Amino acid sequence: MTAVIMKAPVPPKFIKREERRAVQNTKVKIRCRLQDLLEAQQLTRSALSQETGLTSAAIRGLCENTAKRYDADTIAVLCDFFGCDVGELFEVVKKYGDA
Repeated sequence: MTAVIMKAPVPPKFIKREERRAVQNTKVKIRCRLQDLLEAQQLTRSALSQETGLTSAAIRGLCENTAKRYDADTIAVLCDFFGCDVGELFEVVKKYGDA
């Protein structure tokens, strides 16, 4: 009987987000309008955190558009709180420098 030696699969090479071809080639980006909604309701980020139970870090990332991933539960909580749809919370905008 011959033993079969199986090699472990090689994990994919890590590529930084800004170096990924798909990210470099896209001409648009997603903008969260949470800060606009807060200002329209005259709410602070702290008040939103207390009312919804969301962390201040999650709210800050959305307000400052620094979040790279969006949690579905967080989006659901915000849409429920503001009585809006996902399309009112996020918008697609052209990247800077593109005509």
